[in-house]
Amino acid sequence: MPGPGERRAEAVAVRLPGHGNRTAEPAVDDARLLAVRLAAALGPYLDRPYGIYGIYGIYGHSMGGLLGLALAHELARAPGRRPPAALFVGASPPPASVRPEAAWHGSEAELVAWLRAAGGTPAPVLAAPALLELLLPALRADLALVAGYRRRPGERIAVAVHGFAGTDDALVPGAAMGGWAAETTVGFTLSEVPGGHFFLADRAASSPSSTRSRSGSLPDTWLLINICCVDDRCCGTMTVRD
Repeated sequence: MPGPGERRAEAVAVRLPGHGNRTAEPAVDDARLLAVRLAAALGPYLDRPYGIYGIYGIYGHSMGGLLGLALAHELARAPGRRPPAALFVGASPPPASVRPEAAWHGSEAELVAWLRAAGGTPAPVLAAPALLELLLPALRADLALVAGYRRRPGERIAVAVHGFAGTDDALVPGAAMGGWAAETTVGFTLSEVPGGHFFLADRAASSPSSTRSRSGSLPDTWLLINICCVDDRCCGTMTVRD
């Protein structure tokens, strides 16, 4: 149960084409195209009478932050659709700061070395050719999605953005996330949490995953769309503190 001053968000985990149990499908490397498809797929969740769910938000981790932004824009301009109450981004570079690295387009060995440096991927996976054969095509699509996203002139979301940075994240440290303020007309906050680039998995290894943020006035229980979880341990719940 949430503690005093906390609100509980029930999470709906998004499984993207080419990822997890959808590896037989081609991964999508265009954030705006994927956002259109996600908005359609999420319709049954967003159209239902929630009852205790007063509102919904979006959480995107790493490349999922950019996809979450594209989805927030898509939902906000959809006729008759409520926009999200908040966009949460974890370990995610703001669109204007993305700088593609040579390893993203390099050989398999170079990409694996980059992935190892990023942390969060178990060493046995990086040493298993059969698993890498499944993982790397989706990873290349994810990196192409990040590299290709550009904010349109004057495009800003009328939704608060709350950022989370791992204290040990060398890929996207907190200082690199300030640019998210330029993506919103409402406001941006940044919180640091223990862990590296995949801090949700780090936290889940020892306790149920939860993240805290200053959120303003929100209902006691609400729906969270969770994009690009590291694994199922990251898809449970998120606790929001005023």
